[in-house]
Amino acid sequence: MAKKTILITEDEELLSQVYKDSLEKDGYEVLIAEDGATALNLVNIKKPDLVIIDIKLPDMDGLELLEELRTKFPDLPIIMCSAYDTYRVEYEVWSSKISDYIVKPVSLEELKLKIKKILG
Repeated sequence: MAKKTILITEDEELLSQVYKDSLEKDGYEVLIAEDGATALNLVNIKKPDLVIIDIKLPDMDGLELLEELRTKFPDLPIIMCSAYDTYRVEYEVWSSKISDYIVKPVSLEELKLKIKKILG
């Protein structure tokens, strides 16, 4: 069975590396994008099975990236991630466009359970 590919869109390099190391140990191929433009490019080229998007990115809002991805890839599973719980208020607006939502600091176990639920 082919490895599932996960794209992590996160501008905090240390956090990205922690996710990457942990998920690779679980058998996933992990790609990292530090901004929205890189994420869009990687999704077009690598066609990941799941994308994790931090809401606060340096070049565009994670919700803008979500909209861009939904336009081109309506069925791509996406997990939104944010340290800002205030986005939960707006969650209703975009919840139909994502697979799940997590608040930082993220428990790696919680993240892995959500990924496993989505990817099987």
